[in-house]
Amino acid sequence: MARKQKPAADPAMEAQLRFMGTYGDAITLLMAFFVMLYAISQVDTQKFILLVSGLEDPFKNSAAEQGLLETGTGIVGPGAVSGGDQQAVPGIELIPDAAPLGVEASEEEEGAETAEDRYLIGVAELEGVRDSLVEALQAFGLEPEVSLRLDARGLVVSIATDDVLFASGSPELSDAGREVIGALAPILSEFDNDILIEGHTDTVPLDQDGYTNWNLSADRALSVLEMLQTSDINPRRLSATGYGEFRPISDNSTEAGRAANRRVELVIVAATPAADTGATED
Repeated sequence: MARKQKPAADPAMEAQLRFMGTYGDAITLLMAFFVMLYAISQVDTQKFILLVSGLEDPFKNSAAEQGLLETGTGIVGPGAVSGGDQQAVPGIELIPDAAPLGVEASEEEEGAETAEDRYLIGVAELEGVRDSLVEALQAFGLEPEVSLRLDARGLVVSIATDDVLFASGSPELSDAGREVIGALAPILSEFDNDILIEGHTDTVPLDQDGYTNWNLSADRALSVLEMLQTSDINPRRLSATGYGEFRPISDNSTEAGRAANRRVELVIVAATPAADTGATED
């Protein structure tokens, strides 16, 4: 006797059944999700801190011991954790609110600029410093070796190097050079503007086993910087640069011109008030 065949399945019905299974799973997951949201909408502070502390070891989480979960301050903003007054939890020490970062200066910041720093602003103040420097040089009989001028950067003190600051071809300050810098240093220490120290040479080649005019100009600027640094001038204000023969102020074809180009210049940089953007000078 022949076996009775089953009727062919309806493809549309099978597709509908598969869809209903997927739809039911999605609805179940959504319900679980909203139940979870409701459950965590009211956080018990004590239990939450215990949870974080339990994650500290496996996830290297130090938030609990740093007190970052206290109500009022924390990495997620004020009042992020609610649930009543905080109570002592065994093994967890809550740290009181700390002062905002940057309120107290660290030891490394000693010597940094403060509100009491005095900056020379404008031509009048720079001219006053120029007059004080001239008086100091006159008192020591050193005025002929130093010239002073105002330019776009500030006050420029130009000191001849020949038989004044250095011996010929030497980067070591001479006794006369120490006397000149010593006369200028007390006045330069009275304000807080940056001081650029720039070394210059003439075009006469200097090649002593690879030691060139570039090296000489830079080493001379550093020698002056080191002496100023020992004269109660904050090192943060000082910088040294060597320009070699490439920024002359006179003609290198004559001996007098070359002598004028062999120099060290101290540039007292004029400070500009940050808030005064529209001020103009008469």
